[in-house]
Amino acid sequence: MQSEEEIQLELALAEALRRKHFEQWLTENREAVKAYNEFVEAHGAFSDFVRSF
Repeated sequence: MQSEEEIQLELALAEALRRKHFEQWLTENREAVKAYNEFVEAHGAFSDFVRSF
């Protein structure tokens, strides 16, 4: 059985890894995200015509 400290360490490591993966994804996809945001700014989102709010 794991101790409380081991569990906390495991959770902290998992969170650090999740953040690192997200930062890497964002770096790799920064240009695509920027292009998509510019497209939506100019033309709206693909689902704008079906929204009722």
